[in-house]
Order: sequence, then structure tokens, then C-alpha cells
Amino acid sequence: MSTIIGVVISIVAVMIPILIGGAIIYLIIQAVKNKGGKDEKSVSFKISAKTLFQVYLYLISFLTLIIAVIGGATAIKAGLSYQFNIPFSYTLYKGSSFAETKKYDPSVERESFEVCQEGEVLTVGSADYCFNYAQQTTDLVNGLTIFISMLILFAIHQFAISKIDGKKSIQWLEKLYTFASLILYSIIGLVSIPTSIYQLTNYLLTKPENYSYSTPEAPAMAIAMVLLSLPLWIYFLGKTSNLKDEN
Repeated sequence: MSTIIGVVISIVAVMIPILIGGAIIYLIIQAVKNKGGKDEKSVSFKISAKTLFQVYLYLISFLTLIIAVIGGATAIKAGLSYQFNIPFSYTLYKGSSFAETKKYDPSVERESFEVCQEGEVLTVGSADYCFNYAQQTTDLVNGLTIFISMLILFAIHQFAISKIDGKKSIQWLEKLYTFASLILYSIIGLVSIPTSIYQLTNYLLTKPENYSYSTPEAPAMAIAMVLLSLPLWIYFLGKTSNLKDEN
């Protein structure tokens, strides 16, 4: 798994419980306030079905969009490996050395020795690396499948949100969704932009032979995340500004 994807998943894993917990606390506070002017002994916490439905719509919209971004980035990474070269999209690891293997296992014969336990030998510069060419097709197909399916689900849920009557719409929930999305994509942008610049510079300026066990870390995934997250960062930044102006 790419380092940048691990960072994104970690961010989402931290944000989801915080958002859910914050929403629950807000609902409890509002319920207590609403009952404050009435009989305090009969304070009860009730959530309407419409409220739960809107929470569901915004939560699934939040999740499907970030999953679509990850799927799209994976597809872009695989596509760039066809357009440029494999080390641009995939970090390659050197195959086994017969001399080194012979030291630990004297019974190994050259005729039966395999440089790569998995995949095929790919020569980059003066060194041999191992790569499974099926990975390109797998990432392209899986990435496009996830990207398209999640975008469809996102569009359906956004359409359902747009059909909610303005008076029945929960404004604080929309604000929470917009602000959480802004935070998520701004963090992804802050991580992926310098990462992509560093990895791309390293890829262009460093020879693979300078690395002991692998090629330089492939920059394609980080670049793909920048291409997808930056427009969303700008979009939610503008949307958040509009929410502030309206209220």
C-alpha cells in the first residue's frame, strides 16, 4: 500500500469517530436546551427519523467521495505506468542474488535458482528488479471500478440531499459536512503536495543504482492524489466561505 494512501486512511479513521461523537454531543445539548423552558424533570432525548436520514446521507456522501478519490488515484497511477514507465508508478525491489543465496543455502543450484519468487525480472539501469505485470491491469480495473461506483453513489446521495425541503434541512449538519470535508482535503493536499514534489525530484535526479534494495519511491500515487484532492480542497474552501457569509 502506498504511503500516501495509508496517511489518508489514518486521517479518515480518526475523523469519523470525532465527527460522530461531536454530532451526538450536539444533539444531546440541543435536546436539553429545547426542554429547558418546559418541565426539566421530563427531559428526554429523541431523534427523529428525518434527522437520522439526513445524518446517513451526509455520512455516506463523505465516505463515498474519499473512497472515489482513492480509487481514482489508483487508476491514474496505473495509467501513468503505461504512459511513462513502471518505476514512475511502482517502487521496484531487487531480485534475489544467486551468490548471496548460495551463502545461506549451499544446496541451491544455478539451473533451478529463481531471481524473482513472484513476478518477472525487470531490468532498470544495470540492476534487475522484480515486478508482477498483472498489477498494472489489476490496479487500473479496480481503481476505475471503485472510482465510478463511488461517484454514482455520491451523486445519488447528493441528489437526495438537494431534494430535502429547506425548512426541514439541518443546517448544522450541512456545515459539519462541509467543514469536515474542507479539513480532510486540505490535510491530504498539505501532505500530498510536498510528498509528490520530493518523490518526483528524487525520481528524476537519483539513479536507481544508488539504492541498495529498490528503485526510488514512485511519485505517481502522490501526484494523482494532488490532482484529485486539490480541486476538492478549493471547492470546499469556497463552500465554507459561503456558509460563513450566509450566517
